Amino acid sequence: MSVANDYDVLIQGAGIGGLTLAIALQQRGYRVLLIERASGLSEVGAGIWMAANPMQVFARLGFAEKVVEAGWPVRLLHLQDSKSGDIQVTDMAEIAKQFGFETIALHRGVLQRVLYEQLQPDSARFGCEITSLQQQNDQVTVELSDGTSCSAAIVVGADGINSQVRRIVGLGGERRYSGSSSYRAIARRARILPLEAEHDAYEIWAKGCRVGFSKINADDFYWYMTFDAPAGETSSASEMRVHAESIFRAHFPQWIELLQATSTEDILRTDIGDLKPLAQWASGSVGLIGDAAHATTPNLGQGGAMAVEDALTLAESLKRCGLNEAAWKRFEQLRRKKVDWTVATSWSIGKICHIGNPLFRALRNLALKSTPASVTQKQIQRIYSIGSAAE
Repeated sequence: MSVANDYDVLIQGAGIGGLTLAIALQQRGYRVLLIERASGLSEVGAGIWMAANPMQVFARLGFAEKVVEAGWPVRLLHLQDSKSGDIQVTDMAEIAKQFGFETIALHRGVLQRVLYEQLQPDSARFGCEITSLQQQNDQVTVELSDGTSCSAAIVVGADGINSQVRRIVGLGGERRYSGSSSYRAIARRARILPLEAEHDAYEIWAKGCRVGFSKINADDFYWYMTFDAPAGETSSASEMRVHAESIFRAHFPQWIELLQATSTEDILRTDIGDLKPLAQWASGSVGLIGDAAHATTPNLGQGGAMAVEDALTLAESLKRCGLNEAAWKRFEQLRRKKVDWTVATSWSIGKICHIGNPLFRALRNLALKSTPASVTQKQIQRIYSIGSAAE
């Protein structure tokens, strides 16, 4: 017997994936509640690159142009060796010809705000999270940390690599540390690229480290730096700045203005890791999307993109199969192959970018420069195609 639920779908996590899913579900007529542990939308976080695949999802949902207007298009992507220069140069205009969009770089907080503005009023509740849940027939009863309870037909954990929902329903989740940590920050009003190159992005590889950057608006740059380090190492803000400066001076001196234009308190440190593949992404009517299901290292720039693709695929699966366990099975069937490939490929790239041995670096660079166009095109299709989301 069917039981009336307060909501069709309850989503925990108002990050990029959770917000996109809420939008997609509301457009399909579902009653949605989005809950978020933080007290409000946060500006914490640095930049993000939204590649052609999530931009296609945003287009299907009707607000891609708002994301474009809020960000900065990347037109050339330079992959370089710190000693020998360009290894590969990707013309994003060619990507746009095939898939409709260049990569858009923007602040994470700005993207979250754009997404939030697409929601129906009173769709989100901040400052609370799921503390327990119980599944019975076609209803999931949820207790929240603010002392309230509600019910939904479907519960979604979009709450990141340390997912509370994943833990509560017992889906496991073993984190894997890559051996590298990272700094991320915004350089305000930096002037490091000539006018004709303002839409270029760079990633430069060096011994045991790398740096990458692009503009995210007319004035500011997003930059990141990765470096070999023990897991869990902590640093004060001033220690992070001193360490970042030492790496810039040793390997990337021509780009040190990125650091000079950055406030010390704005530098974020994050260990780089992923999740070992889960046996399954759902238990009954409760399941996971994005980093909660399949966190990846950032080496393909596809972490947020995978969450956005997940959101559209799950919304379509729920519409096709109904608010039930079958929709979760269809969702995982459609997404598993691409996600597993993305996680594995990104992990592999992370292992080759910090090579220190000069001979091995030269061989790596030669191999990348010699990659046949047909292989590159196959990889482009695999990354940027979102056909499965609408199957």
